[in-house]
Amino acid sequence: MVRSKNQIRGSKSKGAQFEYSVKDSLEHVFKDIVLTKELGFVRQYDLISKKHNIAIECKFHKSLSWNKCVKFFTKLEDKAKVFKKHYLIFKSNRQPVLVMYRYYKDKSVRVCSFEDYFGVQFVTHAKKW
Repeated sequence: MVRSKNQIRGSKSKGAQFEYSVKDSLEHVFKDIVLTKELGFVRQYDLISKKHNIAIECKFHKSLSWNKCVKFFTKLEDKAKVFKKHYLIFKSNRQPVLVMYRYYKDKSVRVCSFEDYFGVQFVTHAKKW
């Protein structure tokens, strides 16, 4: 299946909107959270907090399988080794926002809702254009 330029543009816009929503939602938890593209560089992760030593990758897809999520999370851990904690925050159409993380006690990969993990409500970024 080949996607048109408008479909690609739309999916990139949806992903960028989701990144801003994650940032807006986490600003109450991590005061220094920043989008890497606002710092002038793009790595394999979207948000960082140097004070809390975390890297976050955001994904908003039509559908996401467990294997795809694990692949994204493993890539994040590999590319962001300088950070101690890694989070994959993801959403599929008509599904809640979820967080994938590595549990510190047994090193297992776990998933839970955004609200349960961070203790704050997920907010949708208001477009400013």
